Amino acid sequence: MWRRNWYMAAAGAPVGFYILFKLLHKGYGAQVARFVFEKTTSFFHEHVSVPLKAIFLELFSRQRRETISDHNARLVAIESLQNMIRDWLRETYPLMPVIERDNRALACDMSLIEKKKEESMKTIYEINSVVRMSLIEMQFIKKEMMNAMYAMDEMMTSNEINMNLAAVTPAVLLLYGVRFVAKFCWYALLKMGKSREEVHASFRHIVLDMERLLTMRDRPPGVPPPLGTSAVLPQSRAIGVSSSDPVVLSSDDLGMLLLHIHACRTILWKNQRRFSPQIRRDV
Repeated sequence: MWRRNWYMAAAGAPVGFYILFKLLHKGYGAQVARFVFEKTTSFFHEHVSVPLKAIFLELFSRQRRETISDHNARLVAIESLQNMIRDWLRETYPLMPVIERDNRALACDMSLIEKKKEESMKTIYEINSVVRMSLIEMQFIKKEMMNAMYAMDEMMTSNEINMNLAAVTPAVLLLYGVRFVAKFCWYALLKMGKSREEVHASFRHIVLDMERLLTMRDRPPGVPPPLGTSAVLPQSRAIGVSSSDPVVLSSDDLGMLLLHIHACRTILWKNQRRFSPQIRRDV
């Protein structure tokens, strides 16, 4: 095998020794090995370990993912804002019906506060009222931010498996690429055996040659008489084969057929792991 690939050995040996010398010189090899190990560990953790663990927990357990927002704190912030709006409406608009005041508080309606603040900004004497309304607005902004974080949590929870599958995709593509390159180097460049596809193709070609040999040596029936003629041909002439002329293979054809059979059995014997036990027993 190496005699056939002597040019690869002649070109690869000096290059390999040169690369090895450069890696071992001044500790470059240890640095490269450490860098590769760190990158491989990080890639495995980010694209294999964590996503697969998250997918397993989502499919086969009741454990939910950790949320970035506090649901209880969000409810407390909303309730606090409603109380602040209700108290402000009761002090600022004492004649407002209680039902309307409660509805505005429950809906966190800021329209009256914004309008009142705009009017109060025209004079400095209502600075305390402006500060109070500003604090209510800050509480409203806090509530909106917590609602946005809660909505983001819900969206991430509903799409968690999709994101984890997307995170695993680079690892799958990388493994497929490494397998393809290794397979190409092993079978195409180094000529270390044959792949399953090549073995099956060789076996299929031999069987096809056997079928072609038998088809070419076969003697099909003769041409039937034309329609509308009253002449009746003899039976031996109609079928093209007489009883004294059996269809048999010549010694050359039989030897070629045996060689093909031997080639099939040789492929099966040398590549047993490429075929199932049932196929090996049948052949």
